[in-house]
Parts: sequence; C-alpha cells; structure tokens
Amino acid sequence: MTAALRADVAIVGAGIIGLAGAEHLTAHGASVVVIDDSATDAATPVSGGLIRAFDPAGAYAAWLVESCARYLARGRHGSWPAVRRHGSLTLIDEGDLGRAAPRIEAVRSAGLPVEVLDAGDIVKRHPQLTVPRHVLGVMEPRAGWLPAADTLRALHRDAGPALRLLRARALSLTHSSSRVRGVRTSGADVHADAVLLAAGVGSTPLAASAGVHLPLRTRAVSYCLFRVEDTTGLPTMVDHTTGAWLRRWDTDRTVLAGVPSTRTGVPARTRDGVDTAEAERVRAVVARRFPQLAGAAAVGGVTAYDAMVPEAGPGSVTSWPSPRGLVTAAGWNGGGFKIAPAVGRQAADHLLEALQR
Repeated sequence: MTAALRADVAIVGAGIIGLAGAEHLTAHGASVVVIDDSATDAATPVSGGLIRAFDPAGAYAAWLVESCARYLARGRHGSWPAVRRHGSLTLIDEGDLGRAAPRIEAVRSAGLPVEVLDAGDIVKRHPQLTVPRHVLGVMEPRAGWLPAADTLRALHRDAGPALRLLRARALSLTHSSSRVRGVRTSGADVHADAVLLAAGVGSTPLAASAGVHLPLRTRAVSYCLFRVEDTTGLPTMVDHTTGAWLRRWDTDRTVLAGVPSTRTGVPARTRDGVDTAEAERVRAVVARRFPQLAGAAAVGGVTAYDAMVPEAGPGSVTSWPSPRGLVTAAGWNGGGFKIAPAVGRQAADHLLEALQR
C-alpha cells in the first residue's frame, strides 16, 4: 500500500486549468498535489493554443482580457513561452458589431491594441484571405498563439517544489461532515482540506461521489495540418461566420486549421492523425476564407475532444456549499486555453478562501 500524501489542496487534472490554479495557489503559500494519469489522452497538450482578448460571444469577456495580458507578460516571472504575435483576426458579421462593441472597448480599456477592419481592409492587409463584404474583422496585433505543451511545462515549473504531481487515476472524493477531505486514487490517497476538479468530463463521476451533479459531455475535435503555398503575414484567424479557425504552424508553409464538430459523446481520447473525411470537411469550410487550402495537401493533425456543458452553455468555476472545500472548473467547450490564467486564478481564490474556513 502506497503511503498517503498530504497537501493543502488536491487538484484533479494536470491540464491548463489545473496547472494555472496550482501555480496561483503555490504563489500564495499553499501546498498542492496534482493528480493525473492521462499523459497520452489529455486534451490540453494538443490544443491549438489560440490567444486573444476579444470574443464576440462575451461569455468570458473579463477572463479573456485578464488571461491575454498574463500570456503576453509571460506569466508571473516572465518565464512562460512568448506568444507568437502573428496577430489575431476575429471575423464577425457586420450586423453583430453593435453587440460586440462593448467587448472591443473592454480590450482597449485594458491597454491592449485592437482595431475594426472592413472586408476591403482585411483583404488589402492579408491578400491570402477571401472575405465577403458583410464580414468585419477585429484585429489584435499583439495576440496570436502559444505552444500548449511548452506552456504546461512552464506553469509546472513556476509552481515550484510546493507542487507534487501524482501519476494516478482519481477514483473518488473523500468527505465527512459535509467537508471534502481529499481524493482516493489508484496510487497514494491524497488528504487535503480543499479539492479542485479540473479534469474535463472526468470531473463528473468524481463530483458525483460527493453528491454533486456536474453534467458534462464530450465533443469531437480535429486539428488538421495542411501544406500551403505561402503563410507570410498570415494572422491567426477565428471566423465566427463559419466556425473555422486557422493559424500558422511552426514549420514554414504549413497551417493548423479546425472547424467545430457536431459529434458528441465521443471517447475522451486523443490520437495522432485525422480521418480523410474529417480533413476534407475542415478543408471545405476553412477554404472559404483561405482559398489556398482548396488544393493543399493534408499532412497530419490530431483527433481529440472537448468537454462541454449540456446545450453548449458556458462553463463555470463553482465553489460548492456541500461538501465545503470542493471547487469545480470545467465545461469550456474548447475555449479553456485562452482563459486559463483567469480561470485558474479564480478557482485558486475559492480554494484559498475554503482553507480559511
């Protein structure tokens, strides 16, 4: 029997949310054990890593601004990977500009540069793109993308020795007298006075073991690599009129592209490669804005999954009244990476408060 571990906080999930929370906790003097056995199936390491402060949906407007600023500052110690500042171009229908205007102003108020471009301006600056007249672009010149795996390693490093990583499967929460007491795992059990569940769909059965209903489901995601003629000056693009997104890859003349899927209830696994039919589905949509994809060779990609809340509603950070000390952070519908620093900070603040009770 492996000896039990003791920490102030146990975190289930070593993805971007869990590690962002751990880094904030250790900076405030808390000891943390992060529990995760999904080194090969985790969603974060295969994330597209897009970074921006603006989103027309507005569900996480303040978190987006906070997180973008943290990424651009390269974290608390300036040691996170540098944002690939290729620019972030968010395409919206001109009829949505009125609703998006307050979010654009919030980005400006935070001191982050942003401008609104009409279709003619977009094509003039980025002649590789094709944009219909009714589409506008919100350009953030300092935004872009980050290598997800490198960012995870930086968060782990910044958390320091107060963070211990336990490679084990979380089996259930332990609790008594309406207070959480830790996590039972396939390795050492972890005793803690507060627990954060940040394990995507894996959080649901763990929450249920403590009587908490946390409905989540998976959605299929495919990130496709295409070899193209020219990526010079190509920004990261998120197209809210079609659902398409793309960014430059680290290799010259290669782009990473994706389109949300409607397939849900898929296995929570990741694998290298994308089926031909899926690559063609992504190509057909993204090529409407980036015509080079029409004849480009598909050269790889990743098949993965998102954790969603029912009806694709917004995720949340929740501090549960019973059992006390339990905090959940899940359900970002594929958008967790760009808001992770703010989500981790809020989750950690809830946990620090729970430790004082």
